[in-house]
Amino acid sequence: MAPLWPLGLTRILYGYLWWQQSGWKVPSDDFGRKSGGGLWYWVQQQIQYPTVAAHKDFLVNVMIPNWTFFGWMALITETFIGVTLILGLGTRLGSLVAIGMAANITIGILSVPHEWGWTYTMLIMFPVLFLLTDAGRSFGVDAFLVPPLDRAAAGGSRLAQLIRWLV
Repeated sequence: MAPLWPLGLTRILYGYLWWQQSGWKVPSDDFGRKSGGGLWYWVQQQIQYPTVAAHKDFLVNVMIPNWTFFGWMALITETFIGVTLILGLGTRLGSLVAIGMAANITIGILSVPHEWGWTYTMLIMFPVLFLLTDAGRSFGVDAFLVPPLDRAAAGGSRLAQLIRWLV
């Protein structure tokens, strides 16, 4: 069996990518709406160069009218992904959220000029690997949570079984 440490290191670096990207979701700038940068700029690019018409409709009719709410949701979600994957705490849950966020970004950005589609493929595939493996058990808090969760799950605890799957 291959060692887990390369996967653990990859998980930490991928988590740091999300942490770093959450840094340009600036609430004081209304998430780029005031300056025309940041999240606002990229959403405008997605609207100008739509990959899927329904996604554009959602951006125009739902996201833009509720901009500040969705700005906060993007910031909180990306921070959550970063923290869970850096710490290896609830790695599978963080990976599921990352897959959803990365798929959303990919759908929106694929038709924007000068964007490289393979970047977004990798953005989706790394958390798929983390989801399907024990990535949180190398350099992660999940390694300490698994033994007591296994004992509780073996004793019949459904909650422990659920939490065990998320780590």
